[in-house]
Amino acid sequence: MTVIVILVCFFLSAFFHQGLYIIIPILSFLHISLKKQAILTLNPISKTYAYVVFFCLCFVAIQTLLFFELNMFSLKGCLRFVAYFFFAVLVSYTTIDNIKKVFMLIALYFLITLPMSFFQVYLDWNWGRYKNIFEHSNHLAYVLTMCIYFMVFHNPFKKMYLYIVILFTLFLSLLLTKSTGGLLVVLTLVLYNAIKTKKVSFIKKTVFFTILLLLALLVINSSDKISEQISSIDFLTWEFIKDRVDIYTIDGVNRAGGYGSFVWRIIYWSKLIFTFFSESFFTMLFGLGVDHLTKGYLPYEFMDKDPHNDFVKVLLEYGVLGVILFLGFFKRIYKFTCKNFNIVIMAAIPMFFGNAIVNYPFNITLILILIYEYKKCHSKIN
Repeated sequence: MTVIVILVCFFLSAFFHQGLYIIIPILSFLHISLKKQAILTLNPISKTYAYVVFFCLCFVAIQTLLFFELNMFSLKGCLRFVAYFFFAVLVSYTTIDNIKKVFMLIALYFLITLPMSFFQVYLDWNWGRYKNIFEHSNHLAYVLTMCIYFMVFHNPFKKMYLYIVILFTLFLSLLLTKSTGGLLVVLTLVLYNAIKTKKVSFIKKTVFFTILLLLALLVINSSDKISEQISSIDFLTWEFIKDRVDIYTIDGVNRAGGYGSFVWRIIYWSKLIFTFFSESFFTMLFGLGVDHLTKGYLPYEFMDKDPHNDFVKVLLEYGVLGVILFLGFFKRIYKFTCKNFNIVIMAAIPMFFGNAIVNYPFNITLILILIYEYKKCHSKIN
């Protein structure tokens, strides 16, 4: 039953995440109430999400007192974290084997629906990006990276041929998303684990890195989007960034674009940070307001979209104090997953290059992995 409930939440997150603000707490309450001992129990992972909810509410209260205004979108932001918390509680009540079943079924779903990529990518005259049923291809990409991680480190399939087919499907799907961030997550995971392992000799590591470099060059050359990102780095000098930040718009047109999305990000982030640190002391300390950097509620006139960087988003919304607490989240999940740095990589890179905090598919999959790693680590200790 728990597997079905988790899968319902996962697939709803792909195309109807708005409903999860209410659906996840209700499903969690119902599931827990049907247990023989209907007592809310929290493990360190679900406690961590409880702390996130608590701090979010505290910041809303402080910001309301500072600005004499209670914004409804800030309360909605709190409700999102409440939903994450209840999902963490729901997954905490299931077993390791059930979480394995969830990942098996998700992987099989990607295998069965792979033909969808033919219609989304190859039949699109503009050579579109694969996104399956997700709202954005990056959402799919980050879910795929965590599925790849789970398959490699916790292979749930007993038959080797099926395991190879699934892994190939996940990698192919990731390539078809054309997500630079998703590919960067996988590449970083591979590099980190290759360097970390002591079971492989230096010569074999050298051969492996050479092959990996050749594959990376092949991917770069086959993707115009990634090639554009790499070539655009040549523009990044301090003088260039400062000029764009000082004179951000001319005749109502911003000067951040035109050099690739990576350069746009650097200029946009710099402009946001410089502008924020010209605010009052208490605003810099506690932020502009929870969820203030979401579409429709952007605080500065020059902004035309969110920052595509959760670290910048947290800085502006929660201030310097909020960033410190945000970094504490990574410290806690690192500690409670037996110092598994792979988890930090899978969480931090999407948050640095995208809007992972507000991304339901990303957070649901991340919570599944966090609870699994915690339970596995805890069972070994016991």
